[in-house]
Amino acid sequence: MVAQTDTIANILIVEDELVTANALSDVLSDLGYRVLEIVDSSDDAIASIHRHIPDIVLMDIKLRGSDNGITAANKIHEIASIPIIYLTAFSDPEILEQVVSTSPYGYLTKPLRYAEVNMAIILALNKYHTEKILQEALGKEKELHAIKSRLLAMASHEFSTPMSVIRLLIWKLQNFEDQLTKESRAKNLISIQSAIKDINWLLEEIKLISCSDSGKFPFYPEKLDVKTYCQQLVDSFQAEDTQHKCQVKFHSHGKSHQLKVDKKLLWHIVMNLVSNAVKYSYAGGTVDVDLTCDPKQIILSISDHGIGIPEEHLNSLFMPFLRAENVGSIKGLGMGLYIAKQSVDAHHGKIAVESEVNVGTKFTVVLPSAESILKS
Repeated sequence: MVAQTDTIANILIVEDELVTANALSDVLSDLGYRVLEIVDSSDDAIASIHRHIPDIVLMDIKLRGSDNGITAANKIHEIASIPIIYLTAFSDPEILEQVVSTSPYGYLTKPLRYAEVNMAIILALNKYHTEKILQEALGKEKELHAIKSRLLAMASHEFSTPMSVIRLLIWKLQNFEDQLTKESRAKNLISIQSAIKDINWLLEEIKLISCSDSGKFPFYPEKLDVKTYCQQLVDSFQAEDTQHKCQVKFHSHGKSHQLKVDKKLLWHIVMNLVSNAVKYSYAGGTVDVDLTCDPKQIILSISDHGIGIPEEHLNSLFMPFLRAENVGSIKGLGMGLYIAKQSVDAHHGKIAVESEVNVGTKFTVVLPSAESILKS
């Protein structure tokens, strides 16, 4: 008697012996598998793959028609990555060598013992899922490495501008101090402070991304008066905005609550979204920062009345280095929204955007308290 498994998988049987195929199908169905189809040729197998992708293929080597099961397996792998187990009466070295070339997940000889078939399917599916997880992890690691490398290259370029400004203005203050008015000296010092702020901002973004592990930002939640903290961030932003391009207004709703969030990541969320809102607003505009707190979560929205985001960019907005074509000469690395999104994800939160070109943009962030995440 064959032991039943809880594993549920969709199976395609490619077998030219109808009696064998039907018997196998009945046993697999009793075990909890779903047999999508039974086909007896390479062409029919390919047609079946195009109709519905199975989780695994049980493939006989001898098939009806000119192509054998090994050829069919190669063709299937050109369409999709699907684990294949061979079921065959062939066992000579030449056939085995051809089988190995298709990287099968199993090889069972006839007559079939159904307990072995069941175990082969379980092992093949486990191996396939493990390999898939490793491949995805490797892909993320490569992607993160590429992001870090590109960020460093772009940051190196971006550093040159504020550094040049600082060097020039310091040289000017040192060599022409007697010729400069009090107002001119003050203006130069403000410009130096602004350049230093740009450098610090770049350093914070580089440091955060370089500390991330496989694309995930480190998450260290702590008890925080979110209302007071966000108010301080907006006030500091307004104070540091020497050009006074926009007025940033902070609005708070609900009672002030101590929520458990990551203070550093919240800084990146607020500062990047507010910075973008100001950067892409029209001169003299207003940026509204609305914060709603309750015991379990915070809802933060940042609205501007600026240039907006083209509709075709909305779906890929949080990808690194993406900048819409309507930003013109406005400087930036294109990393702010990526960092904001990753910071939100670290909180198991959500971020949404509404935008219309030349009307404005609104970002809405929902961050659950870390205590709520642990309880759910």
